[in-house]
Amino acid sequence: MPRVGLTLRAFVALLAAALPPVVAFLILGAGALGALDPSRAVLIGLGALAVTIGWTAIIAVLVSRMVGQELGELLHLAERGGPRPAPSSSATETAELDARSRRLTETLDERNRQVAELAAKANAAPISDDPRLVAAHVVDTVRSVTGDPTWLLAVLHSSDPGGRVTGIYEGGREGPGAASELHRWAATAGDPVDGHVRRVDGPWGAFVIVDVAAHDRLRAILLAPWEGRARPSAGELDLLSLVGQHAATAIEHALLYATVRHQADELDRMGSVQRDFLRAVSHDLQTPLASIRALAGELRSRPPIDADTAADLDLIEHQADRLRRMVQQLLAMSRLEAGVLAPQPEVVSARPLVERTWAALRAGDRRLGLRVEEPQLLLVADPDRLEQVLWAVLDNAVKYSPAGSPIGVTLGAVDPTGTRALIAIRDDGHGMDHETVERAFEQFYRSEQARRIAPDGSGIGLFTARGLIEAMGGSVRISSTVGKGTTIVLELPAEPVEER
Repeated sequence: MPRVGLTLRAFVALLAAALPPVVAFLILGAGALGALDPSRAVLIGLGALAVTIGWTAIIAVLVSRMVGQELGELLHLAERGGPRPAPSSSATETAELDARSRRLTETLDERNRQVAELAAKANAAPISDDPRLVAAHVVDTVRSVTGDPTWLLAVLHSSDPGGRVTGIYEGGREGPGAASELHRWAATAGDPVDGHVRRVDGPWGAFVIVDVAAHDRLRAILLAPWEGRARPSAGELDLLSLVGQHAATAIEHALLYATVRHQADELDRMGSVQRDFLRAVSHDLQTPLASIRALAGELRSRPPIDADTAADLDLIEHQADRLRRMVQQLLAMSRLEAGVLAPQPEVVSARPLVERTWAALRAGDRRLGLRVEEPQLLLVADPDRLEQVLWAVLDNAVKYSPAGSPIGVTLGAVDPTGTRALIAIRDDGHGMDHETVERAFEQFYRSEQARRIAPDGSGIGLFTARGLIEAMGGSVRISSTVGKGTTIVLELPAEPVEER
């Protein structure tokens, strides 16, 4: 008899239980008992009631058994994921069922243990170490997780510098052995069993292969003899795929880390060479520049000289001074990068320093608009280093603004106590966009507009200026609008008002 739904069967059972009482009451209601003697009618009614109660009890027992069986099957389905087997009276079948359940439980426990161990080993992989040690760690992990000591790792190609990680790994901390034709053949032969797991048969025997990776950065396989193995179950295939993914991730991360470390070491080496070169060139340039300037001064002191000669000597001295200041910038930049620059702060007046630096620029037809908001302003700074900063900022203001336009300098206090002072230098030049303002203090950075206006710039002026200002305990910031000019504000420690 086909099975029907639980709801339909419950409905039929309730209908069967309720039908006899309904029929009995219909008969009584039709007057069938009216013609009988009252005492006999009572007996017949009591008998009908007893039959009805008995019938209802029988139906209730049947319904309860049916519902209990259905609920039992639903509960078993929820707990075990499958239908409950039909009850068997055979003790052998019951024992076999218990044995299967135990084997399934043991298999699941073992798989959970393997996955947990694989996760722990993956977290412990020394990816920041030598990639060869990571490859050996992978082999140890695979052998420990699978319980099979025959696994080995063959790395046939890698992107590490020098290709030192390629070879055959059998665990431990020993270096890799040389790959043979067997491993190169196993890397490409065989039929897929499932996903990245393959079986290969050939002159060297049968092997189970797990592809670790197959792309430009890494090409490697895990392999073990197939002989004597049963076909892997679905759970074992999933585990081997996880093992291959772990091996690929660990080795690739180690290779990436090694590559980044190699590049960082190379950049450090190149930076060191660059600093040494700049330091040597700057040091070697100081002597001839000093000699050129001294010779120009000596020639000027020998009368008589005409106006053209005096102008030429004046130009020689001016350019020698510019070169000397550029050399000082290079030296300061090298010392800032090396962390050996130590300013010698003292109390200095800002106005004479600004006027002296402006005079050294020899800006020709340019006019300096100097506004002093605090006449008694005294800075606490290294005068030589501050002059380097002022020269770099004023030289940029002259270089990147229209000919004949004025340069404004404001000297003032930041706060009423006078402990911080500012020097604001403004020009009416082309201004800077947002990106240029953000990158203006980067070493050797020059925007496209700056290259067009002044092709001979070096890109180290503002970089050095900020380093020197910060070394003296100050700060520097830029405010600029395209087409309206630029303002550079230098903020420095100052002598407090009460101490003046």
